Amino acid sequence: YARRHALWLRFLGSEGEAVHTEVDAVAARFLLTGGQIRDAVATARDLAAQRRGKVTAADLFAAARAHSNPGLATLARKIVPRYGWADIVLPPDQVALLREIIATVRERSRVLEEWGVGKKLASSPGITILFAGPPGTGKTMAAEIMAAELGLDLYKIDLSAVVSKYIGETEKNLERIFAEAASSNAILFFDEADALFGKRSEVRDSHDRYANIEISYLLQRMEAYEGVTILATNLRANLDEAFTRRLQFAVDFPFPEEADRLRIWQTLFPPDVPRAADVDLAFLARRHKLAGGSIRNIIVAAAYLAAADGGPVTMAHLLHSTRRELQKMGRLVEEEPTH
Repeated sequence: YARRHALWLRFLGSEGEAVHTEVDAVAARFLLTGGQIRDAVATARDLAAQRRGKVTAADLFAAARAHSNPGLATLARKIVPRYGWADIVLPPDQVALLREIIATVRERSRVLEEWGVGKKLASSPGITILFAGPPGTGKTMAAEIMAAELGLDLYKIDLSAVVSKYIGETEKNLERIFAEAASSNAILFFDEADALFGKRSEVRDSHDRYANIEISYLLQRMEAYEGVTILATNLRANLDEAFTRRLQFAVDFPFPEEADRLRIWQTLFPPDVPRAADVDLAFLARRHKLAGGSIRNIIVAAAYLAAADGGPVTMAHLLHSTRRELQKMGRLVEEEPTH
């Protein structure tokens, strides 16, 4: 960190004085080589010149991301953050925990290096996180908010596509991902962790034994990765406690209650979408127990129906879209939407 910080200031010259605090953050979060830092400073100056201004924090972060290793994009899907704190609906304790995680990332260099905690107490440089909750409850949204707050790229890896039935292939796939990620400085979001994790306290056959090897390998690489890794699972109960204990943070994403469902309907409904007077979001929140992902799908589908009809979104559009969503989920018989 100290060497990276000195190089940023050296290449920035007098321009570094105005963004000294931002240089601290960029040097801490982006593990760039001297050549990459030199090129990143040149890019930051170009960005500032395009708007005829001085180098800003946004220029530094954009340049640092641009000069991180782009090879990860061939193995994972890059997600551009779209959400902020106002968009996510979670209990206060979960929101507070997400903010604590972000603070941990921001202050990591100071605590581990300047204060010496890394030498005596911290066993690994990485920050490992578990996101657990039913589908559509905000796990990906939370990862996007973290990436936006920290100014880091976010890459999503579908573990169900990484896991192979052939012995040894899963480790090779994971090795390629972490090798490319080593200089990407990105947040790695491993989705569908249930494909790899499970209650495997008893080894019944060779496949169980190799599954345990794959899990241990993933956790080992996560802990060694000098960045942020997130494991997302729909069923926390399926994860072995011995493995979850090795993760630094665990955030539960509960299924929303009625009051939270109403907030989700209100938050997700775009203000520019024309809405008829008969739209009753409170009824929808009360009548249908749906997570945010499903509510988003319903609103989008209703907007298309309204556009095709040449008018505003009506309650009929929303009920029809809700019926389609319930049909897709196999819940239509038990929850026929009416108003």
